[in-house]
Amino acid sequence: MSFKRISVGLLGIVLSMVLLAYLFRLPLTSWYLTPMLSKNGVALHCIDWSLTSKLDLNIEKLCLTYQGQQIELAGIIANKQQVTVSRANLTLSNQVSKQSDSSQTEFKKLALVLPEQRPLISIQQLDVVSPFTDNPVRLAIREKRLNHFTISRDISADVEISNYEVKANLTLDEKVLERFMKLPKNSHFTTQSQVNFDGITVAIKSMVNVNYQHALEQCDLSFATEGSLSAKYQLNQQHLNADLSALRNQFSAHQDCFISIANQQYQSFIRAQLPLAWQLQIAEPLSVDGELLSVPIVKLQANEGQSEIKVSNTSLSLQNPLTSLKSQVGIHFNSEDISEFKLDAHLNDGTVKSGFQLSLNSLPAFLDLQADGIQAKGKLNIDELFASPIVAQLNANVSVKNALISDATIADFTSTIDAEHNAQQHLIVKANSKVKSLNYNDINAAKISNELTLRTDLSAGELFADIDAKTSAAKLTTPELTLNKLSVVTNALQSRALQATHHVFADGFEVLISHHMSEVAHPFELVIPEQTIAKLNPIIYQFEPLATVTDGVVSGIIKGDVNLQQAQGSLHIDKFSALYNDYLANDFAVDLNGKFNSGQLNIATTKFTLNELRAGAVVKNIQGQLQVTANQPCAANLTGQVMGGEFVVNSYCPLSDNQTATVKFENIDASKLVTLDAESGISLSGRLAGTLPVVISKQGVEVKQGQLVNQGDGKLLITNNAGFEAVKAQQQELSTTLSLLENLDIKKLRSSVNLKPDGWLHLGVNLEGYNEAQQQAVNFNYNHEENVFTLLRALRLSDEITQRVEKEYAKKGSNDG
Repeated sequence: MSFKRISVGLLGIVLSMVLLAYLFRLPLTSWYLTPMLSKNGVALHCIDWSLTSKLDLNIEKLCLTYQGQQIELAGIIANKQQVTVSRANLTLSNQVSKQSDSSQTEFKKLALVLPEQRPLISIQQLDVVSPFTDNPVRLAIREKRLNHFTISRDISADVEISNYEVKANLTLDEKVLERFMKLPKNSHFTTQSQVNFDGITVAIKSMVNVNYQHALEQCDLSFATEGSLSAKYQLNQQHLNADLSALRNQFSAHQDCFISIANQQYQSFIRAQLPLAWQLQIAEPLSVDGELLSVPIVKLQANEGQSEIKVSNTSLSLQNPLTSLKSQVGIHFNSEDISEFKLDAHLNDGTVKSGFQLSLNSLPAFLDLQADGIQAKGKLNIDELFASPIVAQLNANVSVKNALISDATIADFTSTIDAEHNAQQHLIVKANSKVKSLNYNDINAAKISNELTLRTDLSAGELFADIDAKTSAAKLTTPELTLNKLSVVTNALQSRALQATHHVFADGFEVLISHHMSEVAHPFELVIPEQTIAKLNPIIYQFEPLATVTDGVVSGIIKGDVNLQQAQGSLHIDKFSALYNDYLANDFAVDLNGKFNSGQLNIATTKFTLNELRAGAVVKNIQGQLQVTANQPCAANLTGQVMGGEFVVNSYCPLSDNQTATVKFENIDASKLVTLDAESGISLSGRLAGTLPVVISKQGVEVKQGQLVNQGDGKLLITNNAGFEAVKAQQQELSTTLSLLENLDIKKLRSSVNLKPDGWLHLGVNLEGYNEAQQQAVNFNYNHEENVFTLLRALRLSDEITQRVEKEYAKKGSNDG
């Protein structure tokens, strides 16, 4: 009995211990499993289990953490053959976003202790929460054989787990991803991937087939990718390496994309230049190391032609992609009209250094500007691309063989351009340009050069620019005028209106022009600094080749408004001397004050003086009044001294075709009026007066019914004149009468004067006098015809003029030299 009693007691104790163990199963399980699981890097957070009536293990809840990943299991029924999980939640952490966290869990190589025999596992519902998807991914997992799992529902995959590696074969398409992320419309893709995970490194090999269609108004765009890719991601170092070289990436646009361009000329031009099909190549593996993305080389090539965009040695921070970007970009483009376009750019932390080259056969026909043989090359450097403001420098050389702008034709244009924009938003542009020739209607300019400097402050609310320019031309030719050595120096300020000053030199003659151009007015001021008038000789020669200015100064100022076609000003001429053929004018002076309005010039009456005029006779001390009325110049009240006497001209208008100027003479020295060969033996003394109505018409100059009369007594002497003696010998009947003229005291002399436009002068002379030696009164009538033009050239005075001409020409030559 005692043994039985002892056995029953021992059994009771055992049952009591079992009962106590079952009652305290949860803390005992945690006490036992926690150190064992921790050896494999697994932390136990919660467990609740019991036994079913069939002695199956029923785990109501189990919470585990492995390398930062959390899993919660519920509704677990386990026996020797099967472990079935009703529900499970897996939360994956984003280790990349926690790189800076010093408490981050370090991933280790898988070293799973997998039993050789255990129940198979089945998870009816697993919800995976990760930072990589917008919605949880719901899965069902069934273990077909030990450590081989089949995954279904949101993702279809086969997974094999070994002690040191997890392998998965995964298939995805757009229907799968649409369950937990938003995809573009008309996108289709399938991927078949093999994933290997060893606890530290995720390796993926995928076959990809992607098609994406996008409609942009009437423009259909498509993108297609097909081929294989491989990638590895190291969790601890957060290093990704992806090889996309086997992918074929095609981008294309439909011809209808050009229809949206309404202008047919624009549409045709762009259609001819722009390829519609391109392919993208990523020839070498790209990598992500922490936050740093590196892409060795990417090429975008047109399917037709040789156009290519190449991006190489690219690196950037994923946290600050723009400011950290480093890359080299090369663009090589050509088309039907663009012979060549090249761009090489180096980007480094916001700094860009680039060189470019452009060649065009001709500009598009639809532009107002037409040009051919266009070449441009240069450098563009940007110091702070993503800063505001941008700091940049541009150096460019541009050349154009021929150009047509409106009606202007330009040949052989070249220009060097330097531009700089600094952090203070100050823009400085310098351009040096040359043109071989420029033709505008009937105007031609040759060998033009221009130096332009523009300075402006773009930080101001309005545009203010200082402009300095110097333009020169070897020759400027118009139908009426040719200018040589033309130079214009310009200083301008552009604000709300343009204010400019132009210092103009033409053949050495200097003019200063200032103007202020706005939308409503265009006032100007033209200043002629005091300078010698002889500088105008190259211009005067073109209008009158026989005219030469030998002396004199000119100055003046004119103010007005270009828009209103109004102006007023003054012109001062002093000590002006000039030659015209055999005519000489010395010491002319005048001050002119005038106004221009509605196309008409008016100059107020002003006095002028001319010290001497030599035109056969020598005229001195000329004075008069000059006036311009409605573009018609006239001189009035002209007075002067000629042949020892005085003359007066009432009025003379040079541009009038039909006018009569009355010339009155007084106290003219008869000996100077009738000046013949000194050896002729004929002399006339006394004083004469007269009136000559000078008629000026389209036919020429005439004198009609002019008169000459004597003032006081005169005397006519004829001695040893061979011609006179011959007439007396041949006409004996007139010998006695003619001899009375040989020593005649003139009491009265009257002569009619008529001059034809062709130069023929007719004199009707009536001479009354007394021959003292023969005590005989004389009344003599005589008609004489002579060509005045020939006579003036024959006068001995012309010798003196010729000498003066030679002297002045020599003087002019020395001045010009």
